[in-house]
Amino acid sequence: MPYIGIDLSKTHLDVDLGTGPVRRFAQSSADYAALLAALPAQAICVLEATGPYGLRLLAALHQAQQPVCVVNPLQVRRFSQSQLRRSKTDRTDARLLTQFGTLFTPPLHQASPLWLSQLQQRQALLDLLTRQRTALRNQRHALLESPYPDPVSEQILDEDIRRLDERIGQLEQGLEATAKREAGADYGHLLSIPGIGRRIATALLLAGPGLRAFAGWRQAVAYAGLCPRHFESGSSVHGRPRLSKLGDGRLRRLL
Repeated sequence: MPYIGIDLSKTHLDVDLGTGPVRRFAQSSADYAALLAALPAQAICVLEATGPYGLRLLAALHQAQQPVCVVNPLQVRRFSQSQLRRSKTDRTDARLLTQFGTLFTPPLHQASPLWLSQLQQRQALLDLLTRQRTALRNQRHALLESPYPDPVSEQILDEDIRRLDERIGQLEQGLEATAKREAGADYGHLLSIPGIGRRIATALLLAGPGLRAFAGWRQAVAYAGLCPRHFESGSSVHGRPRLSKLGDGRLRRLL
């Protein structure tokens, strides 16, 4: 089964089809169809988890039942460094992903349920609005420390904070209702754990590919970056174990 490296960018894809030069396709539905037609039989696509730029392509590959692996960019970068590469371009990155897939045979990516994908987007929006509200509250606090606070600024800040309070409340209620409807048993089990509230329970359900997608508790702990990292070598190096902190920083902070 040949591995096909695909380097992603906002406007185009560079694809190493294994024969001939690396081909470039646009980030469009028409070129997704052309890419699928150009793939060799039994091919497995390999692409990096690079935020939003690969989501539409990933959905098209899953819809066509095309096997695909989504790999950690940090692993690919470390692999590239081990090869002592002297140049970096989109085309060489595509070939590198082909080599990475061939050598390490990463697991196939499974499509997420629609409700999970939409709730993850809603959670991201909720996090953004929460940060904005915190910034406005801090600005209001600084304003009121002034001996002559501007009433217009204070009014605008109060209105924006009140509006964000309403939006955040609506999003939190919607997240909880959907989580109960789509994963009621898992949600209830999480809430039964001492110290786990609604926010953390929802965050755990939405972690990565979804809580149920992890092979076991070790993988879930590693995803959150909560597993210990040991520093030992021979008889003289005995570093203090620390958290790895390689993973979902937001989930780690909540926990």
